[in-house]
This record gives sequence, structure tokens and C-alpha cells, in this order.
Amino acid sequence: MKSVPRILPIVGVAIGGVLLVNALAGAQSLPELVSGARAFAEEAVGQAAAEKSETAVAPTGEGADAAATSSIPKPVQACAPTAAELAREAGLSPAELQVLQSLGERRGQLDAREQSMETQLALMAAAEAKLDAKVKALNGLKSDIEGLMGQADAAENAEVARMVKVFEAMKPKDSAARMTVLDDSVRLPIAAAMKERALSAMLAAMPPNEAKKLTESLASRFDTARTLGQALEKTEAQAAAAAPAAPAAAPAAKAGA
Repeated sequence: MKSVPRILPIVGVAIGGVLLVNALAGAQSLPELVSGARAFAEEAVGQAAAEKSETAVAPTGEGADAAATSSIPKPVQACAPTAAELAREAGLSPAELQVLQSLGERRGQLDAREQSMETQLALMAAAEAKLDAKVKALNGLKSDIEGLMGQADAAENAEVARMVKVFEAMKPKDSAARMTVLDDSVRLPIAAAMKERALSAMLAAMPPNEAKKLTESLASRFDTARTLGQALEKTEAQAAAAAPAAPAAAPAAKAGA
């Protein structure tokens, strides 16, 4: 609609020119002049419409990029409020804000320490489980060893009882001769388990020195165990004496007060 006022002067000028030319030439009539002017005006209007449609076509290349870029809305840059502004809006003073910030940092440190402690507790629990398994295995091994030792003691006692019967069945001079050449670790258990009558007859048939040695060994065969027991009692007494005494001064002071 805006192009119509621009075309009217062009049409007017064209009609005037055609009329002037035909009037000078004198070769055409008035209707023909009007039809010719109308055709010229329509042609001019068609050209103007074509030019307008070409201008309305979307631009390509750099023009299209520029148009697309210009059509994209630019983000609005908003300034984030600072911590001081937020504290002021919340009605907090700078000191209160600093306290809150320090409490937040402290809470982060406590959370990190708690996580570290949880990790350490998990590691300690795993180590404790491994230790319990080892203790259990050692207890099983101890039971096995005690069972084997019990079997060995039973076998040894049976062998000693059998040798005692053998020596008691001998004549005193024969048993004395054989007892003299034996080691104390062998003859002491046998002599200690022999009956008094058989033992006395054997000792009477032995040489005096060997009889003296065997008698003293029989009398002192439990001295080692007695010495170990005394040493254990002494150690326990020293540990009890070294233990800290209960504080008795504090109750006395309170009573005086």
C-alpha cells in the first residue's frame, strides 16, 4: 500500500509524455492514447512490485549470518549479590556474618574429621577381625599341641610304669648294677615310682657313692619346680607393690573443708 503514492507521479508523467508525443505526431486517436498510457503505467507498477519482492527475499551469506546474529537475544548480565548484601538484607551484622562463616568452616572440618575417623574405625575393625582369626587359629594349634603333649605324657608314664615293674622284678644286686649306669633323667622317674621295699634293697646293693647320688637326686628332684614357684610369687609381690595406691588425701581434704 505504501508503494501506490510513489507510482502515481510516474503514471502521470508517463501519460503526459505519451499524449504529448501522439499529439505532435497526429497519428493516433485519444482512446489509443489512453490505452497506451494505461499499459505503460501497468508495466511500471509491475516492475516496482518485482523490485519490492526481490528486496523482501531473505539475505544469504554474511548478510544472513549478521541478521541471524542480530536476531538472537543477548543474555542480560545480572550482578549476583555479595555475602555482605545478603547479610544486610537478612538483618545480620558483619560480626554475625563472620561468626556464621567461621561456623560453616568449622562444620566442614568436623565433617572431614568424622569421615577420617570412620575410615580409621573401619580399618581397625578389619585388623581386629584378622587378629581374632589369628588368635582362634593359635588357640586351635595350642589345643592340638596340648593334646599331643598329653598323649606323650601318657605314653611316657606308661613306659615308666613298665620299667618300674621290670626293675622291681629283678634281684637287688642286678637292679643296682643297671641303675648305676643309667642317667638321672631315666633312673630318677623309675626309682621314684618303685615301691619302698624294692628301692631300699636296690640302694643297699649299690656302691655307697652311687647310692648317695641317687638318694640326693630323688630328694631334690622337685627343687626346680619349687624354685620356679618361689620366683613367680616374688614377681607377683613386686607387681602389687609397684601398683599406684588409691588417693586417700582427697577425701580427707573434703572432710576438713
